[in-house]
Amino acid sequence: FVCQRLESGLAVLPPDEAAPSYDWRRSFAFSTFTGLYIGGVCTPLYSLYPRIAASLFRSPSPNVSGAVATLCDNFVHVPFLYLPAFYLGTGALRGDSSAEMADGLRRNWAMSVASCLSFWLPAQFVIFSMVPAAYRVRCVASCDFVWNVALSFIAHRREPISDAPPAMMQADS
Repeated sequence: FVCQRLESGLAVLPPDEAAPSYDWRRSFAFSTFTGLYIGGVCTPLYSLYPRIAASLFRSPSPNVSGAVATLCDNFVHVPFLYLPAFYLGTGALRGDSSAEMADGLRRNWAMSVASCLSFWLPAQFVIFSMVPAAYRVRCVASCDFVWNVALSFIAHRREPISDAPPAMMQADS
């Protein structure tokens, strides 16, 4: 609900303009996917990152371990596991056809990855290097709310964002 209200710009709509209708299926898809993914995938995955850092570096400092986790998550996990799962999973939960789900992933992948990197690289470096392991998934879940507003906007925008870098626009076509 909040994602749809924030991205639709309801805070700046003129008083005489009608608000867009609320999409219950979309909210169901977002909340269900997010809950299942964070609990079912991120929890075990994040426990692997310190082991990866330890296999690459003898006794990695918290900053080195945090950097390894951040790089693994943002350059491997998100582009090749999370984003496909997001577009296909939320599409399936909304009742989209497989062609619609694949098209959404294809159209939005590059912009989603770029947005992810700009938001999650700094956030996850702080989380993975400064937050105790027992609280990392909770911290990510908190930040995920803000990220989901951005991802919801990207996934449901009516037209491509025209001021995106040229490489991004080519990926959308």
